[in-house]
Amino acid sequence: MAAMDSRRLRLQTLLCLAVFLASSVSVASGQYSDIAFVDVTVTKDAEESRTVDINPDKTYIASGYDGLVAVHNLSDLKLVESFAVDGDVLDIKFSPDGSMIAFAMSGSVTDTDTIQIIDVETMTLTSKQSGSNSRSESIDWSPDGNLIAVPNTNNGINLLRTSDMEIERTLNGEHNTKVTCVDFSALGSYILTGDESGRVVMWTLEGNPTGKQWDHDSKVVTCDFDSVDEQLAVLTEEGQLAVWSFSGGSIAERNFEGGSQLLWSVNNNQIHLLETGSSKRVLTIDSTTLNDVVSIYLAHQALGFDIVENQFGTRQMAYVATDTGHIAVYGAPTVAVGQGETGADLDGDEIPDEFDDDDDGDAIPDTRDNNCETFTQACSKNPDVDTIRKVSIRFNSTGLVLDDTFTLDIQLSSALRNLSRRSIVTDTQLSDEEAELFADATCKNMNQNHYTSSWKDAIQMSSGQLTDARVECSVERGMAFVGVNDQKTHIAVTYSIFFNLSESVTYPLEFKIKSQPVATDASLAQHAELHPIDVTAYSLSSNGFYYSPWWVSEGELSVTLEEVVKDDPSIVTIVVEAFIDYPILFAPVLLLVAGVIIVLMRTKNAMDLELDMNDEDEVELDEVSEEESDYDEDYDEEVQHSDEDDREEFDDEDSRITTDQHSENSETKVVKSRRKAVKKVASRDGPITKVKRRRLDSDVVASEDTPIRKTASKKKVVKETPTTKKIKTRRVVTYSDQSDANETDD
Repeated sequence: MAAMDSRRLRLQTLLCLAVFLASSVSVASGQYSDIAFVDVTVTKDAEESRTVDINPDKTYIASGYDGLVAVHNLSDLKLVESFAVDGDVLDIKFSPDGSMIAFAMSGSVTDTDTIQIIDVETMTLTSKQSGSNSRSESIDWSPDGNLIAVPNTNNGINLLRTSDMEIERTLNGEHNTKVTCVDFSALGSYILTGDESGRVVMWTLEGNPTGKQWDHDSKVVTCDFDSVDEQLAVLTEEGQLAVWSFSGGSIAERNFEGGSQLLWSVNNNQIHLLETGSSKRVLTIDSTTLNDVVSIYLAHQALGFDIVENQFGTRQMAYVATDTGHIAVYGAPTVAVGQGETGADLDGDEIPDEFDDDDDGDAIPDTRDNNCETFTQACSKNPDVDTIRKVSIRFNSTGLVLDDTFTLDIQLSSALRNLSRRSIVTDTQLSDEEAELFADATCKNMNQNHYTSSWKDAIQMSSGQLTDARVECSVERGMAFVGVNDQKTHIAVTYSIFFNLSESVTYPLEFKIKSQPVATDASLAQHAELHPIDVTAYSLSSNGFYYSPWWVSEGELSVTLEEVVKDDPSIVTIVVEAFIDYPILFAPVLLLVAGVIIVLMRTKNAMDLELDMNDEDEVELDEVSEEESDYDEDYDEEVQHSDEDDREEFDDEDSRITTDQHSENSETKVVKSRRKAVKKVASRDGPITKVKRRRLDSDVVASEDTPIRKTASKKKVVKETPTTKKIKTRRVVTYSDQSDANETDD
């Protein structure tokens, strides 16, 4: 037993050393996170976590929600106690000795008691309470624990005695807007306050301004002295970070993409801050240069956080308020129970089956693994191929793509879905955007160099080598369009590695997978079952290879891909393969298609316009013809009545009919010519103008005798019936005879 304990101690020591070395490398390079997602707190009826604080001896974590305060054990995250309150908890702080918890919540006109105290020893909500402004976003304890600084309703702060929660003194007169941050100096002699307009003021404990004042670009969310009262840091809502000396001089300044909170490290060499832009992260920077040291990207909302550090100021754990019912916990990998012990180990994860709660490595706990197709052995010994780790290897002419898919257990999948939602009110299912944010954060946090190197070492090619690797991450299933409260769907995450090949692929293609690489630093793979593996390999020019499950105990796996002889590809096939291998070819083709479509549309529109114009011309000509026809009919009727009168008057002059016929024929020919000439001119004056002129001319003809005779001749031409009995002819001849007779009489 003593030997086993000694072995376990050595293993834990080596693991801690490895974690420390990995953290050191990450600090130097800043390429990946030193910590990864570990777990979440669970609190019944909790919603919208906003604030979190850890007690001085690192045993409890207190968190504030919408109408609730919760206290959890820091070691195992089990709930110790929860307290229902009347408002949204906006800030929460342990006292310096850890014996009390003060919290500020939103109030109203009728309920002004917004500051309350919890006794940690008895875990009870005391009767000690006091008022502040209606929404106190920041409170702080004095170093001796005798005073609490809280914002008041006069754009200042009140110093409350913790013994009776009465006002000791008031600090007013320096702010024109509501105070949003407050902090005691390490020695307790000074107080910092910041407001919504960006102004920061330093006060003495007696309540007098020191004359030191700083103005910033937006609302101040954090103002904090370092642990030795030599520097102070200010962070605004818009992301402006400024570090000032205690005397008031500027040390450094940097802008981030939004900010929520900052904390000094224990040795003041670093500053931890929460960046709240599009890529949310808990970032550690150098306090002098403000350069990045290391960060952990978050796939969820982040409103507040707290840090656990070692004696060197290196963060070991981070606790983040997520605007959900959970506090997200990030930390270094831990040794699993039973890790390294001796005993039967079916899946080969170095955890004996007596300690392992998932013996067959299919992400289904043994206690729930009862649905399988075999009757010869327990389902817990027969992995489900749909949920075990999957590795797919596909070759093209110049490279290799390896898709490594991990499946998370149902409990962790449900917690991650709940964390990843953007809004607690409107979200019932996760969107593609939230799934992409999750995948992006996962990829940024992992040690990609370590991961690609492990697979490069594991794959042995018969000829050539793998080079120039890059990694992409995606959510295979279980997030997008899955309900946040779903308790049955697994999340599967795929890491895709794109390798180049030093030599062109030749067949038969042979390679070996010598081992099964394990999880890399700061990746979610550490929470997944990594053994056994479902293996697939193929290319466009070969047969496929499939082997499942591949157990660790089976050793290396040999793969051979035989070329499939195909007929010479058609031009269509060549073009399709070219587009598959080089997707950028789609761009010029799409541009060409778009250009052709535009030209065709413009041509069609021009043709339609020309047809419309022709139709309009035809309609106008038809209207003119109808008007002329109507005019001729009306005029014929008028002439007919006139002819009847003339017939009665000149009926006795039949002797001159022959001569009249000869004159009629002559005049008829002339009128025909005149009518044709008029029609030719119609297009010059326009059809409507012509009709109007003719109607006006008709009035003139009616008033004079001679035009009437000519008009009658025109009428005869229209009807084309030049007979000897036409009234029009007789009337014209009679008029001439009468004119001659009159001249003779004169």
